[in-house]
Amino acid sequence: MPADGHTYRPRRPGAAPSQGSLAERDAFTELARRSLPEVRSSAEAWRNGLTAFLTLVTTGVIIKGRDTAAGLSTSWRVAVTILIGGGLACAMAGLWRVLAAQAGTRHILTSRQGLRRSYGSVESYHVAVAAIALGRLTTGRRLVVVALGLLLAGVVVGWWAPTAPSGSVRVSGAGTTVCGTLLSLDHRRVRLATADGHPMTLPLTRATRVTAVDDC
Repeated sequence: MPADGHTYRPRRPGAAPSQGSLAERDAFTELARRSLPEVRSSAEAWRNGLTAFLTLVTTGVIIKGRDTAAGLSTSWRVAVTILIGGGLACAMAGLWRVLAAQAGTRHILTSRQGLRRSYGSVESYHVAVAAIALGRLTTGRRLVVVALGLLLAGVVVGWWAPTAPSGSVRVSGAGTTVCGTLLSLDHRRVRLATADGHPMTLPLTRATRVTAVDDC
């Protein structure tokens, strides 16, 4: 009983709910109950497509990736590795989020009263769980977009990156041996780029042996 001594009595509504209000209530209830299955169905389609995409990209990287990067210099090879590796990591993270949206997380419900205290109604519970799944699906799709951008950038860089200079030469003479990438051979001088990147010029008159090698 309230402090003022008056007893609360609910008031009878002035008129019964209209047919339109009842139809709208039923439509919302049906929409709320369908929201979670529809989101999970969309997540399942994304999961299947993303799994096939990851399989195709991973196979291509394993088969062609090493051959594509073999002729690049170290700095360009590192750039391609970061781009493609980052793309694969984002794609896997996106797949994980999509899987979480499709599989869902079972909420602990002890009783109907507990559900009503937490969500207000069964319809609100379905809407809340669907919103969580939709958030995960949206995050997964954004990660897939980032993954596509990184993978495409890695492929383009691999296509257009300058190849590492080839043609290593080992020059022996005067008690020393020098090995490096052949830059030029003219005027009785051989010009090499050593492993540390510094050019070195040697007169051929001092060389006793010049050998072409695959790598220093």
